[in-house]
Amino acid sequence: MKTNKLVLITSAVFAVVTSAASAGELRGDVDVLLEIGQGCAINGVVAAGVNKFGTVDFGEQSNLTLFVDAESTRSGGAGGLELTCNTNLAYAVSLDDGVNAQAGQRRVTRGGLDFVQYELYQDAARSVRWGQGPQARALTGTGAAQPLTIYGRVLAGQSTPAAGNYIDTVRMTISW
Repeated sequence: MKTNKLVLITSAVFAVVTSAASAGELRGDVDVLLEIGQGCAINGVVAAGVNKFGTVDFGEQSNLTLFVDAESTRSGGAGGLELTCNTNLAYAVSLDDGVNAQAGQRRVTRGGLDFVQYELYQDAARSVRWGQGPQARALTGTGAAQPLTIYGRVLAGQSTPAAGNYIDTVRMTISW
């Protein structure tokens, strides 16, 4: 019986010593990393591997005697274009003359048969042409979404061509 008591007491002491020896803590640091690269993002969609930023839709017109004005909407028609660039990042937005341009004049076409001249501008007054090089729009990022509106105008006084759907594709380039 003495042996059993001795074993029990020894076991209990060993358990207390073992649990005291294993109780403790170890501390250290874990690094958390994030790299913010310079750049911009624009709201839009990707269709067939091509970025589609938005649309300038002049609607249905029965004649071209007067100016026809329009503003861009984001792809899908839900709101305007917005561009988000790093804070203090200088960038430029340029627009080419489109696939149907002739001698620097933008034109929409109905299957290459008929053409209607139009222009794209940086301002609501439609006084600053939006193009490439010196006609690009220079901006500075804020880190938040910034509206980016393209103002369009069908030039007045053109002969009204045949009825149909007229289209052009203009390439937008954002560079920093």
